[in-house]
Amino acid sequence: MALKLVVRNKLRVPVKGSLPDENGKQVPFSFVLLCTRLSQTEIEEASENKGERIAKFVQGVTNNWEDVLDAAGEPLPFDDDNFAMVMDQAGMPGVCFQAYMKEVGAVAKN
Repeated sequence: MALKLVVRNKLRVPVKGSLPDENGKQVPFSFVLLCTRLSQTEIEEASENKGERIAKFVQGVTNNWEDVLDAAGEPLPFDDDNFAMVMDQAGMPGVCFQAYMKEVGAVAKN
């Protein structure tokens, strides 16, 4: 099958993982980041900036989210403060970055 080169600027990034509760039990989570699709060159340029934290990279490509709820179970609006609270969960920036990289790239098919 031929490669049809189509520029797609938007990207849905499903994020799945778990966080420990106060008793150490892993509580699963899943949500979706609605992101800007970067090119390989743009990703490499962002990666070369060693001072940039992973959370800052994820924030730079994320435009919105779905299925992020507050403690009462209500949808949490996407804004800088709420995004920072989510990214402040230990390990969350890495989970989101890995999910983004999985979704943004081409995959081999045999």
